[in-house]
Amino acid sequence: MLVGGSTRMPKVQQMVKDFFGKEPHKGVNPDEVVAVGAAVQGGVLTGEVKDILLLDVTPLSLGVETLGGVMTTLIPRNTTIPTRKSEVFSTATDNQPSVDVHVLQGERSLARDNRTLGKFQLVGLPSAPRGVPQIEVAFDIDANGIVNVTAKDMATGKEQKITISGSSGLAKDEVDRMVKDAQAHEADDKSKRDEIEARNQAEAQAYQTQRAAQEQAAQSQGSNTHNTDVKDAEVVDVA
Repeated sequence: MLVGGSTRMPKVQQMVKDFFGKEPHKGVNPDEVVAVGAAVQGGVLTGEVKDILLLDVTPLSLGVETLGGVMTTLIPRNTTIPTRKSEVFSTATDNQPSVDVHVLQGERSLARDNRTLGKFQLVGLPSAPRGVPQIEVAFDIDANGIVNVTAKDMATGKEQKITISGSSGLAKDEVDRMVKDAQAHEADDKSKRDEIEARNQAEAQAYQTQRAAQEQAAQSQGSNTHNTDVKDAEVVDVA
């Protein structure tokens, strides 16, 4: 379907035909259709129009940066809004007092290749070994496209959040550019992500092994101390 005044140009029509392999539909007024659609959507949001359903979607994926500089997606591209998604994460080091939440938008695997929407910090985490704290990160997008991101420590109830307004949105050509960029780098991105995830798994396994060895050594030391105390105890004849 041809929409917008520029689609009246024969060259644009020919390019659309060549791309899709069939004749484009010209049954609507390209100058009016966008305005009519906006008016209908306004009627849906105010409740005046009830027999038409128009669905807004997220133009790009939303997520956060996780260990190794990877983007972990919580809301995939083209998810219908309003919507809410959450996921539980943990700490990367022992006795970590805070976590940094880096909110991202894009389709690339690595955080550095995506768009930063905002950053905030959740502080005051109680001392605990890595992997023990439970941090719930939630994305909440309302009907107006306003994004609220919340990080909450499940143990203490402490939370922090950030609000990202619709003014941080992108033009359609910029969205298309980012999608095409992700497609062009898909194989390379997958290779890098797999390498990072393999390293993270190896480090986690090494940490668990070291921790288990330390706990076993502590138990053995405690057992030896108890045996020595028993051996050295004096037997007193009370007869």
